[in-house]
Amino acid sequence: AGEGLRLMVDNGVFYEFVPSDELDCPRPKRHWLGTVETGVDYAIVLSTCAGVWGYMLGDTVRFIETDPPRLLVTGRTSYVLSAVGEHLIDEEIEDAVATAAERIGASIVDYSVAPIFPDKAGSKARHHYVVEFSGTLPTEEQIAKFRDALDERLCVSNADYSEHRAGDFGLLAPKVKAVSPGTFRAWMKSRSQLGGQHKVPRIINDPALWSSLRAFRSA
Repeated sequence: AGEGLRLMVDNGVFYEFVPSDELDCPRPKRHWLGTVETGVDYAIVLSTCAGVWGYMLGDTVRFIETDPPRLLVTGRTSYVLSAVGEHLIDEEIEDAVATAAERIGASIVDYSVAPIFPDKAGSKARHHYVVEFSGTLPTEEQIAKFRDALDERLCVSNADYSEHRAGDFGLLAPKVKAVSPGTFRAWMKSRSQLGGQHKVPRIINDPALWSSLRAFRSA
């Protein structure tokens, strides 16, 4: 018994683990159970006696114990927000959004975030959050407090993010836009994805999908 999932290693599957912050590297290091560390987010790579070789599963995990190996599923490799190498995972963003909402005494219905890249020389990247709050729209002052709390929490939870945010060195402060109640439900319905089998995409790396959300909000 205990927190997390026990990893079974005697069933014909060989597990390798690639640190999430190395996924963009040309030759990321692959760890096996003898070299993994607790508290690090890894992408899982599988090889099996049935012929599968070096298959990336798509999940990210974090070990909370190595003997015996016990882990938590922390997200998906596709759910990584990294405009300049900050490598934020959905778990860190979820936590920061919840912390920021608590700071202003608000509840979140839904949100999405996307990386916004520089459109001219000398400008810098930033993250843009579209947030639907429960009840009345927050004031501009509350939005500013939400943004600052979100930024602060991410700096604490992710060293890469903190390094890029230091003095706006590589990443500007996030932008937060509050939308009216029902916006995300209506957007998902317009995409024929309303229902329990579809979830609002939290991290949007597809420019076309992000444009769809922005265009819907301005309609």
